[in-house]
Formats: sequence, structure tokens, C-alpha cells
Amino acid sequence: MDRGRHRISQQGRHSVGVARQYCGQIGKQDNCQVALSLSIANVAGSLLIADRLYLLEIWTDDPERRRKAKVPDSVAFQTKPAIALDQIPAAQAAGVASGVVLADAGCAFRTGLSALGLD
Repeated sequence: MDRGRHRISQQGRHSVGVARQYCGQIGKQDNCQVALSLSIANVAGSLLIADRLYLLEIWTDDPERRRKAKVPDSVAFQTKPAIALDQIPAAQAAGVASGVVLADAGCAFRTGLSALGLD
């Protein structure tokens, strides 16, 4: 699970998910987008298999902003750990082989991994 390389510094209010939050590219809080991704890797390389934009509640709880940005009604606020944990069963259901799970320390989802039987 990686959220470190998927922060895009942005200005303005209209790019989906832009909010004042920690931006790893610049090492401080700024207006940016954050995505959580799941990759698989072996000795030959790595492959991104899931990527999801993180939307703060200022996005999910604002109907007008959602409408203008075309955020589907089905998208609700989820914490970063919840997004990360949702990606794992989806990958397993798609036939991706289980392996070692590495995560950004900020994801703090070890308990969730145990609940999935991945401890």
C-alpha cells in the first residue's frame, strides 16, 4: 500500500479531492490530491493494480462540489486505512496471489489486516 508517491500538489478548489492536507512531494501541508495505491512486485519489477483518490469529508459532504466535479453519489467518505483495506480483498477476488503487505506507516491498518486473516 502506498500513499507517498501519489500526492499531487494543486491549486484551486475544482480538481476532485483537492484540499489542504499533507503533501509528501513537498513535505508539508498544502492544497493537493492524495491517492492510495496497491502494487504487486517481484524480482522483475512492480505493477500498480489499484489506485483510489482519497476524498476528505469537505468533498463527500458537499453536494454542490460533488455535482460540479461529477463525483458519483456512490462515493462516500472513507478513511485512508479503510480504502487500503478494501483494495486487498478486491485484488484477492481478482486472483492476485497473496504475499507480503508493505504499507506506509500513516495507513495504520495492521488490525484490519488481521481481520482479513493476513497477519
